[in-house]
Amino acid sequence: MKKEYDLKKLRKRPGKIKVSEKATKVPISVRLDGSTLASLKTEAARLGLPYQTFIGSILHQYACGELIGKRTVKFLKKVRAS
Repeated sequence: MKKEYDLKKLRKRPGKIKVSEKATKVPISVRLDGSTLASLKTEAARLGLPYQTFIGSILHQYACGELIGKRTVKFLKKVRAS
C-alpha cells in the first residue's frame, strides 16, 4: 500500500448515482436499559458482529415474523403436546 496517492487522476462516473430507497439506512435514536444494551453488545461480540448490526438484524427478524418470544414458544409446545 502506498503512503500517498495521486487523486488528481480520479474521474467521476458518468450518470446519476443509483440508490435504492429500500436499502438506505435511516439514523434513529432509541433509549435502552443499560443492562439490555450490555447483553446485546456481549452477544454481538461473541458472534463477531458490530452491535448495531446485530440489533438491526434482530429488529429485521422480528418485523418479518421470523423472531418469536419465549412465551410464544412455550405456548406452541403446550398446544403440540395436547
